[in-house]
Amino acid sequence: MRKLLFTLCVCLAFATQSMAQQQVTNQRLISAGNVFFVPHWFVTLQGGGAYDVGEAKFSKLVSPALQASLGYQYNPYLATRLSVSGWQARNCYAYPYAEYKWNFIQPAADVLADLTTLIGGWNPDRSFHVWAFAGLGVALSFNNDDALEADKRYGIDFQKIWDGSRWNPVVRGGLGADIVLTDNISVGAEVNANMLPDHFNSKLGKRDNRDWHFNALVGIKYTIGRSYGHTEPIYQTIVEPVPQPEPKPEPKVEPKPEPKPEFVDVPVEKISFNVNIHFVINQSVIRANQVPKLQRLLQYLHEHPKAFIRLSGYADKDTGTPEINMRLSIERSQVVSQYLQDAGIEEWRIRRFAKGDRVQPFDIPQDNRVCICFVYDPDNPVPQAFTY
Repeated sequence: MRKLLFTLCVCLAFATQSMAQQQVTNQRLISAGNVFFVPHWFVTLQGGGAYDVGEAKFSKLVSPALQASLGYQYNPYLATRLSVSGWQARNCYAYPYAEYKWNFIQPAADVLADLTTLIGGWNPDRSFHVWAFAGLGVALSFNNDDALEADKRYGIDFQKIWDGSRWNPVVRGGLGADIVLTDNISVGAEVNANMLPDHFNSKLGKRDNRDWHFNALVGIKYTIGRSYGHTEPIYQTIVEPVPQPEPKPEPKVEPKPEPKPEFVDVPVEKISFNVNIHFVINQSVIRANQVPKLQRLLQYLHEHPKAFIRLSGYADKDTGTPEINMRLSIERSQVVSQYLQDAGIEEWRIRRFAKGDRVQPFDIPQDNRVCICFVYDPDNPVPQAFTY
């Protein structure tokens, strides 16, 4: 039994060594992983002070304020949120002098724009964001006992005093800033202005003007889930034989060098087919959902070595400036060219062009953030459909 086991082990070791001598397997990196934005929900809790415009010292018109929000970020630039704010408001009557306060709750819907990303582009590692917002809401005011008591005690004619509770429409806007601490937690500050009807503070304003309520808030923001992700890197498996000892060199006649092939540029009407690689606004990074197109294109180019490819980069003229768009179109054709060369396509088979925003090949503006890959194949000169 021992002899049998020993014989099997020796055979297995010999077979493994023989296979190892026949081939060596390597992996070649074709494309590194990319970072992409992930839409997500967020929650914000804030507290601070409020100020109501009136005829008194600033300190007499300041009151506490709270705000809680639930929002959703659709893309790196825009988000919406539903918020509930309020607590207390204060004001004064000049003559006879009387101080009074009341409570209110204000639900609102806002649209937020990330100014930092709009100007500098999306960067998941950025730790500071400045944003602006505008929205509509409604304020439920209640507990106006101080004004009612002053009106009765001092004979003040408030003119627009209210009792019980009152609903007031609100138009609001403001600015804010966030400092990112972790992928899910940020701290920040916000200032906002709220325009309400003249009844809000019970007094008649000059020329029946609107009432203004301002908030200065600080708080914490929690991002639910991930705000960005990574695509997996793409590798090409290469199996190469183990190098064997070279035989002694034999004298040989050097052949005449063959002329280097040149790129054949042809009219558009002779293009065999084209592939469109789309990009995100203000970016020239190949997205994960565009990789299958490039992989299918690489397969065709490897299978048809006579085919040539012409890359034309474009940019959306509705965004950015002509200078920025020309740079983006150059980068987009360059990154696709480098992707093809890294996968083994010879550089002489590729020609790059950059159109900027001077030419818009598509009717939909965002479709023009693209690099169009035109392929001419002498073996397939008739235009054909390309599937991937």
